[in-house]
Amino acid sequence: MSKPVAYGSNIKFIAKYLFENPGATSGECRKALCENNGKKWTNPTEMRGQYTSYFNAGWIGFHWTKNPCGRYWKRHKRPDGKTGYLLTVEGLCKI
Repeated sequence: MSKPVAYGSNIKFIAKYLFENPGATSGECRKALCENNGKKWTNPTEMRGQYTSYFNAGWIGFHWTKNPCGRYWKRHKRPDGKTGYLLTVEGLCKI
């Protein structure tokens, strides 16, 4: 069962996770976030869409004018060819 999450705590969790795991993929971050919030992570296919808005650099709604992706973390091409994420200076302030 998932637990109530305070406003802004998901962003703080992702920033801390990326600080401790630089270059982590969105899937790795989302899995850790699910576990932190008491949501059971089954597999990537079934969990498709869960917390993906935190890693979307495009427009995601009128209520969220400054996406966290590109603001607090940015995409980074890893040596293994996967896309990972690194914190920005503003993201470091969320730790």
